[in-house]
Amino acid sequence: MEARAKNVLNVPGIPSLLEELANGRLPWNVITPFPNQDDTDLHEGDRAVAELSRLLTEQADPEAIERTARIPEDLLAELGKGGWLALARPPESGGRGLSARNVFRVIHAAASWSVPIAQVMAVQAAIGVDALLPVVADGPLRDHLRARVAEGVVSGSADTEPGGAANQGRDTTATPVADGYLLNGEKIHIGNGPVARTLIVSATVPAQTPDGTPTRRLFLVDTDSPGFRLGTTHEFMGLHGFPIAALGFTDVHVPVEHVLREATDTGTRLTPTLLQLVVTGRMYLIAAPSLAIARRCTQWAREFTGPRVIDGRPLAAYDLVQRLIAENLADTFAIDTVARWALHGGPVNPLLEQMAAKNIASVTCWRVLDRTMSLLAGEGFETAASKAARGAPPLPLERAYRDARGFRISGGVDFLLDYWASVMFTLSHYYPEPPEAEPEPDVSWCATTALTARNQEHLAEVARQVHRFSRTVHALSRKHSRAELAGQQARLVALNRVLDDLATCALVLSRAASESGDEPQELADVYCAATRLRLAGHWLAAAEADAPDHAAVTARWLSQDLPGQDLVSGRETSR
Repeated sequence: MEARAKNVLNVPGIPSLLEELANGRLPWNVITPFPNQDDTDLHEGDRAVAELSRLLTEQADPEAIERTARIPEDLLAELGKGGWLALARPPESGGRGLSARNVFRVIHAAASWSVPIAQVMAVQAAIGVDALLPVVADGPLRDHLRARVAEGVVSGSADTEPGGAANQGRDTTATPVADGYLLNGEKIHIGNGPVARTLIVSATVPAQTPDGTPTRRLFLVDTDSPGFRLGTTHEFMGLHGFPIAALGFTDVHVPVEHVLREATDTGTRLTPTLLQLVVTGRMYLIAAPSLAIARRCTQWAREFTGPRVIDGRPLAAYDLVQRLIAENLADTFAIDTVARWALHGGPVNPLLEQMAAKNIASVTCWRVLDRTMSLLAGEGFETAASKAARGAPPLPLERAYRDARGFRISGGVDFLLDYWASVMFTLSHYYPEPPEAEPEPDVSWCATTALTARNQEHLAEVARQVHRFSRTVHALSRKHSRAELAGQQARLVALNRVLDDLATCALVLSRAASESGDEPQELADVYCAATRLRLAGHWLAAAEADAPDHAAVTARWLSQDLPGQDLVSGRETSR
């Protein structure tokens, strides 16, 4: 009997790190030795990174892009002509022919110079026509996509609507007509929207029978189509220059051959194809620039700390400064490690780690930024222009701070993704029938690994915590129905954060065991030690013991009860 997938990202018979962890097993044999990029692919990536870096250095002024909130049109044209908007497509199709690992590296390099430029490229690689082409069968739609890629056009995906991205349905409608569909609706926060020539638009096809259900589908829309309108360009706190806007559709005609028909539904707001693109695409959209910003922070901290002397003592000699810098280096090492694993292409199912990488990368980058801001203090809070005006090195930390905060929102706000991951993935392994709880784990094998004694103990603790996770979810699944447990959102968020932290520790330790030299071992030790402290807080949140009555506080405030309002207004009133 053929095994059925437990959830939309599960592949029966193919191992997955996160699935093994969720079931209480630490699959050291699956993640060790830690995979390396092969030399040929590595050198191809080196050449692409060097070429793009020269182009951006010569033709892109990140300060001007920040100041004007605009990427010059001639630069976008140059990126299209050079294949930088079709990174994975072969050269004969107008692309660069890069592997997924090298696509990540190139976008990372772009983000190290200009995050808005990197975002334009990432949208193309993640959710634009370049990304859609490989999953479309031969026919008119594929021919249309191939032509668009060869032309080097800017594209994007139009999914989010004013009613909220988290809604399962889509209010944009696609009404069948004789030779296709008429699209009507509005979209907001559409990356590349102001400059795209082609968009992948999600819309709802109304039910064709009284007892039928509406269907979500993807439609290829050229932006010069009658009825398409470009709305306001969004102005965000960060990502100045990344073209992103509201769009409208009024009876936009889409030929039937420009519709992507999919056989199955994911049970989520996304079509199966769009879900796949979004999961992998977040590696380019979120993880790559998060890693680039974290790396820049470590360099800025080095430049700031190196020459400084406080009260006759080098700043780098102080204990707290040493801890801050070491934890930043370890966190950056962790982001890089998770990205390498999620894109290495080995005989595993990487989709769950790619899904988790969005939060792992963006939240970890935020920790690095926050520490760096504290280290630089007033100079960190100061704008680059102000620093330049007084002759100080104009490190753009303030800009990075604003840009990186957006990554915790883009692609789904961090806490909501934690919740969705628990509901969609973790609970699928414990319902309808929870597995038997595993016995206490044997951690003696940890002492046989190529790790330092401290890291062997970290590995043993990961194994113990993985076992604790499965026992906890097992007990909850016996106590609550799936619907009841899904209603305990804060608990599920905390449990997913436990799982993500354990996965990251396992990968960091695997990499340390597989690489030579002291540095990987030391960085793994720093990362795991800090994570064990964070885990203690996650477990407290997951316990939900003696929790305050958040519902009562919220209901009272929303009911416009005066005493609740007084907490904000400061007015004194009698009760």
